[in-house]
Order: sequence, then C-alpha cells, then structure tokens
Amino acid sequence: MVIKMTGLKEIGENIRSFRKRRGFTQERLAERADISTIHLSHIETGAVTMSLDCLIKLCGALGATPNALLLGSYKACSDSVSDLLSEQVGDLSAEEIKLLVDFAKLIKKSRPDREA
Repeated sequence: MVIKMTGLKEIGENIRSFRKRRGFTQERLAERADISTIHLSHIETGAVTMSLDCLIKLCGALGATPNALLLGSYKACSDSVSDLLSEQVGDLSAEEIKLLVDFAKLIKKSRPDREA
C-alpha cells in the first residue's frame, strides 16, 4: 500500500473544508480551539506548521479525527456526530426534533444498501 504524503497546503485545505462544513468562521473555530485567528489563517493557507497540541485542539473543535484533518478523509465517530447534532438541535421544539428524527429514518430507509 502506498500512502501519499500530505503537504501543509493540503492539510490547511482539509481544515478549511471541515470548518466550512461545520458552518464555522475562522474566528469561531479559533476560539473553540483556543488558538489565534491569525494562526488558524496561516494553518489553513499552509504557511505554517502546527504542533501536535494544536492539531488535537482543532480535532476536538471540529469533531474530526487527526486522519481526517491530515489526510482529508471524513469519517466522523459516533461521539462527534452526536455532538454536532446536539449543537444543531439544541433550540428546536419537540415537534421539530420529531420531524428531524422522522427525516433521518426516511433517509436510512431509502438507501438501497440498507434494510428498513
């Protein structure tokens, strides 16, 4: 198996992509990761390296694995999915949450590779 080495620019692009998928601004992600916005900007452009501590903080803030940020593969663990959903549904009414759950069931049922 050959593993392609990822450069700083690609890692930065992966982080930017995850940030945007989460709907975070650079300011919000930097705050959640306890780093400066300028440092995050430099990381996203590939201008600087980041420490292991910084990588771990970004993973936690984004709900992503190190592999996902370093290699670009997005496989969220169940905890990060739960955290993401909790963050999004926190202020929904009971009816809205039921609708969301029904929608998730419909998606799952409609996938050809899954049984109902």
